[in-house]
Amino acid sequence: MTEKAKQTGGEISIRHAKKSFRMEGRTLEVLGDIDLTIDAGDIVSIIGASGCGKSTLLRLIAGLDFPDEGEVRIGGKKVEKPSVDVGVLFQESRLLPWDTTEKNIAFGLPEKFPRDQKKKLVAEYMRLVGLDGFEKALPSQLSGGMQKRVAIARTLINRPEVLLLDEPFGALDAFTRMNLQEEVIRIWKQERMTTVLVTHDIDEAIYMGNKVIIMSAKPGVISKVIRVELPEPRIRTSGDFALLRARVFREFYGEQELPEEYSI
Repeated sequence: MTEKAKQTGGEISIRHAKKSFRMEGRTLEVLGDIDLTIDAGDIVSIIGASGCGKSTLLRLIAGLDFPDEGEVRIGGKKVEKPSVDVGVLFQESRLLPWDTTEKNIAFGLPEKFPRDQKKKLVAEYMRLVGLDGFEKALPSQLSGGMQKRVAIARTLINRPEVLLLDEPFGALDAFTRMNLQEEVIRIWKQERMTTVLVTHDIDEAIYMGNKVIIMSAKPGVISKVIRVELPEPRIRTSGDFALLRARVFREFYGEQELPEEYSI
């Protein structure tokens, strides 16, 4: 995933962003001083322990929440509200159970979008995610992986400059998860939107990202950024992959004892 062909996404610039919440009469500092740049058209992964602020950081980029201090910019423009230029894919597919596949995908388009163009776009994105033939299927008639494909198509149909993925494959079985990882990578190579993946899965982070961003907690800060410089295509069982996995685990665990299986 390292080729630098067209770069259609927007650069994400986060400068000295801090975020805290009030809980039970006390202030909980969730994000410390976050200073991070994600290049236009790049695909990166963010990992960290539960509670380190990964999802909060994604919400700041999406304009679903705002920093107490500092700022977030996309393509040079300050993020002040949600935008169709930023697509967000959550762990739950969040499909409308009473609507068909094509209607769920079309839901991502503005209400006043011309009907003929809408039909054409929906068909295009159904092909993009491999859902031809399932136009009239309800979510209950689709597998978990197919529901996720519907959610991906719905998120992409507005051609966002930035795609944010918040643990999108966490509830899926291993084989479906790997297939969808490949699907997102294929779409990223084709569309070249700036893509940020939040995950607990270190293998997934390495396989999908050109960089692995490691966060530490209390408050959440960027502790390390590791470039993924692996031969293409990436092979999960290769020695190079195992060595990089061991390095990420060492950085992730810090001074803690590294599990024996990662003590390469």
